[in-house]
Amino acid sequence: MSPAADQDHHRRRAWMIFAALVGAYIASQFYRASLTVIAPDLMRDLALSAESIGGIAGLFFLAFGLVQLPVGVLLDRFGPRRVMPVLFLVAVLGALAFAAAESGLGLATGRSLLGLGCASGLMGAMVVIGRWFPREKFATMGGILMGVSSVGVLLAATPLAWASATIGWREAFVISAAVTALLAALLYLVVRDAPPDMDNTAHVKETPREILAGIGTVMKNRLLWRIIAMQLTIYPSVMTVAALWAGPYLNDVHGLDTEQRGDVLNILYGALVVSPLLFGPLDRVFNTRKWVVIGSAVSLATILITFALWAQPTLWQALGLLLLLGLASAGSLVLHAHARSVLPERLVGRGMTLQNTASIGGIFLWQAATGFIIGAFDAPDGVVPEIAYRAAFGFLGVMLVVSLSVYAWIDDVKPGHVAPAE
Repeated sequence: MSPAADQDHHRRRAWMIFAALVGAYIASQFYRASLTVIAPDLMRDLALSAESIGGIAGLFFLAFGLVQLPVGVLLDRFGPRRVMPVLFLVAVLGALAFAAAESGLGLATGRSLLGLGCASGLMGAMVVIGRWFPREKFATMGGILMGVSSVGVLLAATPLAWASATIGWREAFVISAAVTALLAALLYLVVRDAPPDMDNTAHVKETPREILAGIGTVMKNRLLWRIIAMQLTIYPSVMTVAALWAGPYLNDVHGLDTEQRGDVLNILYGALVVSPLLFGPLDRVFNTRKWVVIGSAVSLATILITFALWAQPTLWQALGLLLLLGLASAGSLVLHAHARSVLPERLVGRGMTLQNTASIGGIFLWQAATGFIIGAFDAPDGVVPEIAYRAAFGFLGVMLVVSLSVYAWIDDVKPGHVAPAE
């Protein structure tokens, strides 16, 4: 095969693999956002409080976050092609358990299994993308992955609301389990961990002692810890609103029913789809990663604090703030690229999953914390007052400012930067 033909074959194979990874991540995005539009229905059907639904929603992210570092070890040792399909079969069990739930405990079990099953969706894809596509296009390809995969978030809005109203939320989750099983098979059949010329570095054959030593090396990376501080809030603040409280807010403050909430949330979720596509190339446009992240975080903090200080916005005004929140959300994507650039190849799985632990763990923390904040206010006839949501949104804005005060001191990294040697 000529060099040109070989390059063309590589390109086609890379895009086939990319398409399979996108399909899997669509499922992950659907599951993480699937509670907000049906949260009022779950609270009614199973007699759950705001604190309970907040905790249950957060369990997806707690389970997801707790296994990130072990998943990183598995990705380094066995490769995404083997690890991702097995975990997605766990997600199938989670969807079925959620569908069969008769209590808060049943929902909690299902959400936890879903979080475990989706734990390799993004980081496994990022490991593969970093090997099959040029280094300087890492953030751009990550943006395409996250943008297109946000279709899963859209599916968790009006389509899920329609399915819940038509056939019931239980049946909707049984169907999603079947689709997830098909995606697991697709991952195994299509994905390859690395191109042939990188096969010798795709898997790290280490002893248990060497695995622990590698984790220790990652833990000592001071640059990574500044990234972790920012990951703790930049994506979690958005998902705490988009994946949990936006639906109840629209229900309690603006009186929207299930299908109306789904229609309005489609606008927010549409912004979540567009945002990664906009942010992905920005590091190359401005030749900086740090300042793209800071721009996103400052925008998010401003929007959330505005939400907190603005009493009685109209539905259209609130919708405008939610739209801006979605559009500013993808700074976390460039932050992933920043993390990738400070990690040696041998430790990329462990390092990427460690910083992603903060991103996903932060969602659990802030969803649970805002659940307690909202639950602290009296809710006559089960309707949460507007001031409760404003307090929760203001809390998220303040947490973003705290994270910024840590991240702002990190050294910048340019696109195409070569990862450091150990």
